[in-house]
Amino acid sequence: MATAARNLPPGHAFEPSGHQIITQYLAPKALRGDATPGHVAEGVDVFSASPAALPFHPSSRRRHGEAWGYFYGAQAAGDARPAPGGCWARYGREKGYVHGAGAAAEAVAFRRRFAFHVPRQGCDGRAAWAPTPWLMKEYRLNKGAAAFRAAQPGPKADMDCVVRKIFTKAVAVAPPTPPCSSDEEDSSGPDMDEEDDGWYGEEDRKRVGCSIEGPPRKRARPS
Repeated sequence: MATAARNLPPGHAFEPSGHQIITQYLAPKALRGDATPGHVAEGVDVFSASPAALPFHPSSRRRHGEAWGYFYGAQAAGDARPAPGGCWARYGREKGYVHGAGAAAEAVAFRRRFAFHVPRQGCDGRAAWAPTPWLMKEYRLNKGAAAFRAAQPGPKADMDCVVRKIFTKAVAVAPPTPPCSSDEEDSSGPDMDEEDDGWYGEEDRKRVGCSIEGPPRKRARPS
């Protein structure tokens, strides 16, 4: 997989806001097939590799494991998508980016969030999914919005395309394995950042629909 090449001044990192992703990268790609070279990677199937193995640009890596990258996708993911080593599962509320005011206000784009889960052995001896620090934000246009119904897409238009930001926050030490107890279901999920307005709760855990291959291992009984 190729890493997107960028022409940025020294010391600058490519970190657009959600609104900038939609207006400057997603909409031109969807309506005209235009893509700004080197900023959002094309031709990378983010579900064909574990998130740590994706081709992040060197300027999008920092100490303690922090990394982020932007990738075009052919279409929106469902609630859960398998990937090597785990599964991407949606969590929290969907955010709409609204254009217009009053009765004319409507969402022209949406953002959904995913967390990468890995299988582990639960306290009951059965296989279970556990969230990791790897997160994804997926941006897609609202094809039914009036602004796009009135538009005249170009010959290379692809209104189904999406932009995904995949990232992980800095982790100084590996998180401890949750202890086996009756409160295990209350274990925390992905950390929220300043743009997040949702939650990671029981409904989100139920949404992890990827199958876990292989029979679960039995817990060893104390001798």
